[in-house]
Amino acid sequence: MGLLTGFAALLAAPAVVLAASPPSLPTITSISFSGNGCSSNPKYSGNFNDLQITYNSFSVQYPGSQQTQNCQVHIQASGGTPGWQFSIRDVQVTGHAYLTSGTNLDWFSTVYFSQDAANTGSKRDSYQNDGSGTISQDVVLFNDLSGNRVWSPCLGSDGYTGILNVNWRGALTGDGSKASFDAWYQRWDVDWRRC
Repeated sequence: MGLLTGFAALLAAPAVVLAASPPSLPTITSISFSGNGCSSNPKYSGNFNDLQITYNSFSVQYPGSQQTQNCQVHIQASGGTPGWQFSIRDVQVTGHAYLTSGTNLDWFSTVYFSQDAANTGSKRDSYQNDGSGTISQDVVLFNDLSGNRVWSPCLGSDGYTGILNVNWRGALTGDGSKASFDAWYQRWDVDWRRC
């Protein structure tokens, strides 16, 4: 399996009874960021079901002090139709990977809601360049969370979603050769169900 295919591979659909989106989607009322990978004020665009985070300078470098970087997004929203809840099905980060022979790129996604922070959905994926050449190409790093879902609180009369936290981390290791991953933007897919 090639690098790009491996990064963007989609797994089977989840065995969860899902529904279409509610009649009224929540409206984002607050969004903030934390972590060493998003210190340069990322921007966001889109709506609750189709959100995109654009990074200014999220760069993982190996070797050195930046060989692991993360960015956590904190979102509050309200106004959604009562009686629904959502989960993050997958997290996708698009960027450029540069891996010399013997280097490894790992990426991790963790999702939780602040009111139940101990209940997390997490996924780790990785790629190792064990060939003799250098890989330098644009990639989509994909974490499938459908087997480890965390559901939001059930939306009440105000349609409040709770505080959603999505943390993404990239890490590089290797035998001393150079490697890097520059993240450009992040998005995720949302599933809904009645509650």
